[in-house]
Amino acid sequence: MKMAISFICGAAICCMVIFGIKTVLPAFAETTDSGTESENTTPSIIEQISGFDKIYRDALTEPFIKAESKIYDADIAEYYHGLMVKTGLTNPAQ
Repeated sequence: MKMAISFICGAAICCMVIFGIKTVLPAFAETTDSGTESENTTPSIIEQISGFDKIYRDALTEPFIKAESKIYDADIAEYYHGLMVKTGLTNPAQ
């Protein structure tokens, strides 16, 4: 019985917290366009994502490119380079 009452009280408190937060947060974003942008506006999400993509791609390919320069056997180096070309790791700009 105590467990059921505790569960019901906990669920009621959680619901009150959720509805309480909802009343504090703004319901709608501003949709009017002021026409002027200030100098301190943050870059759009598209610009940020492209920056993350470049950093991720460089971090992924750099170890493989450096490892290629450490291979001294010609046959293994040729195979490794062909493998990197097939997987697209030779050109991190793509």
